Amino acid sequence: MKRREMLQTLGSASVLGLLSNVQSTQTWAQDVRPFTVRGSGPALIVFDRPPRGYYDQLTDRYRVVVIDNSAFDNPSANIASRTADRECADILAVADAAGVDRFAWFGFSFGSVVGLQLASRTSRLSALVCGGWPPLGGQYAETLAYAEAEAAEGRATSMVTFYRSIRGWPEREAVSKFTCPRMAFAGNKDEFVAGAATRMRIGPLIAEHRAELERMGWTVQVIDGFGHELGGRPDVIMPILKRFLDPILLR
Repeated sequence: MKRREMLQTLGSASVLGLLSNVQSTQTWAQDVRPFTVRGSGPALIVFDRPPRGYYDQLTDRYRVVVIDNSAFDNPSANIASRTADRECADILAVADAAGVDRFAWFGFSFGSVVGLQLASRTSRLSALVCGGWPPLGGQYAETLAYAEAEAAEGRATSMVTFYRSIRGWPEREAVSKFTCPRMAFAGNKDEFVAGAATRMRIGPLIAEHRAELERMGWTVQVIDGFGHELGGRPDVIMPILKRFLDPILLR
């Protein structure tokens, strides 16, 4: 992967300017991050993702609130403030501004990291779906090391602030306490090298922890034939979300 692609993979779920391609009403209050709302029904809050129309298949059944996450792509935008606490507070502020009390969260890669932090801070989640990141065995230290190496070469991003803020996070203890319906999925080939030597083993780690996650109440799916590029395949991911979320949110 190229450096910018790697930064977007590990530290962001968005691409600058994506919201301009979303056919919906933009709504936000002062000090609330930009978001769009499409559809009606139970609420699902997500970060924006390419390609265009990523969440179109869900708007016939859910009220999809899409958050602009471009601060992570913009190296000049609030680098020092992008802690996990701030990120979660921003999401809850968007939920409030959108008139949403309880909501499901879907994230892929960094969006899953944020979802795990969110689930450990609020009881407002009706469901949690983590794609492209293992709820157990997450390589947080490795991701931080990569981000710090990038920053040392002058490519500072909000990744450093965020991942420093969750050093020492008691992963297994936190994850074991989640009570909302929850799912984790990844491609079985989801492995890649970040930077010079940091090997990310996302799919294999989900597979290795599958039995423990299922004992904790997670639904786990490992999808044959895909690597981390699965995050850019809404044609594959949207049916997965529907199969998991529909029985929970539409009952």
